[in-house]
Amino acid sequence: MYSKNLFKLAVATTVFTSFIALSGCASKPEVVVTAPTPKAVIAIDQTPRGVQIPLPNTVLFQFGKSDLNTVAADPYLDKIAALIIGKSSKPVAVEGHTDNVGTLTANQQLSEARAKIVRDALQSRGVPAERLKAEGFAYQRPVVSNSNEEGRALNRRVEIIILDEKVENITAGEPANAFESAFAKLKAMVDAGLVKPL
Repeated sequence: MYSKNLFKLAVATTVFTSFIALSGCASKPEVVVTAPTPKAVIAIDQTPRGVQIPLPNTVLFQFGKSDLNTVAADPYLDKIAALIIGKSSKPVAVEGHTDNVGTLTANQQLSEARAKIVRDALQSRGVPAERLKAEGFAYQRPVVSNSNEEGRALNRRVEIIILDEKVENITAGEPANAFESAFAKLKAMVDAGLVKPL
């Protein structure tokens, strides 16, 4: 009889303790709202070489680094890889560029490393390796003057060029707001005096 009462007391204590512990957890679950990944608007232009897609290093890399910023870069690289795979069979050049801060040797190494990282990222998304060629040009091909920080930021970039391709082939069937003209954006910055032309 004593052992039965002891057993009942132990069960009652366990149930009561469990109830107290659970009642502390009974508050409403906290809802965590994360910001949606921003939609990637691809800068794209027709050039004599083909379709050029410049990616600013602010999207891809931290200053002076070649490690890919995947959170910011993934939406762009996912979309660009899908366009390359789905809209063209042409070869693709991936070209790294820097500003003129630092030595030519250091900038050459950095531009090559960044081009290779982007090439590898496209390959990992299904673009065939034989279609991709990565090169670095250091600060030898600026798009604007390196005389101020805004200009230097524009010169730090990786360009993806779908060689001998036409813009209309790449953009066909895509939403109109999925693309913007890199040249028009650059011209607007020059016209506003934010950057100086070469």
